[in-house]
Amino acid sequence: MGSRTTSCHQNRTMSVDAVLEIPEVHFAIDVARSAGAILANKPTELLISTKSTATDVVTQMDQLTEQHIVEQIEARRPQDGILGEEGAAKAGTSGYEWVVDPLDGTVNYLYDLPFWCVSIALVDAETREGIAGAIYAPSLDSLWFAARGQGSFMESHGMTRRLTVTDCKSLDRALMGTGFGYSADRRRAQGRVLAEVLPRVRDIRRMGSCAIDLCCVASGDLDGYFERGVNPWDHAAGGLIAREAGAVVSGLHGNVEDHEMLIAATPLVHAELMALLEKHDAASDN
Repeated sequence: MGSRTTSCHQNRTMSVDAVLEIPEVHFAIDVARSAGAILANKPTELLISTKSTATDVVTQMDQLTEQHIVEQIEARRPQDGILGEEGAAKAGTSGYEWVVDPLDGTVNYLYDLPFWCVSIALVDAETREGIAGAIYAPSLDSLWFAARGQGSFMESHGMTRRLTVTDCKSLDRALMGTGFGYSADRRRAQGRVLAEVLPRVRDIRRMGSCAIDLCCVASGDLDGYFERGVNPWDHAAGGLIAREAGAVVSGLHGNVEDHEMLIAATPLVHAELMALLEKHDAASDN
């Protein structure tokens, strides 16, 4: 992703040897890259089916990639649990669980837009706290990764750098990301909330991938992001990457992020944004 040079952007480059020594990060990166290679070999014809609505699509590549990821986990970490978007579900005995989105941004992938990725996270099976994560976007030549307490990093075009959120301190200066649900009622409610947020921020971007949006907050390409209706596989890796870069990640009313709401932003922007979303009942579909 590109860099901004406004007062709300900082960019740092450093060695990541300490992070790369962590086996779980190595594993997540390896699997994300191999899964991304499968997706990059896109067939000329995609077999498309639908899930929750006619616009909520899944292709054979989502399913093939999840199968590949599951096979890699079972072969190399057989005691760990697995939770995948396309139905993978396995209880583990290690106390750890891999949360997998084999293709976040399926509609972008379908339309040959570059904002799609593989997202892989290791979480504590009891607390759901992120331990390690990697997100790989082949079309952007970008890999983001993080380990709890070790920071987050981005590798792109042969360069690796530590990530830090911008120093943006006010909502009216913030470039904000968001996303929309698949049902008409959900989108109508999100449009109502967006009408209240848009006049109070610098502008809004909608990339179509929750995981990439969270990485953009971590890298400083966005100052914040919010969305209602996301699932654990959408944000398990991205939430860790954003947190490790200094973002505040939560739901509404001091709750942890969940299906009702996900907010990730610089600390002061987060406080303003959360208050605005609470004021306008952003967790309601009415």
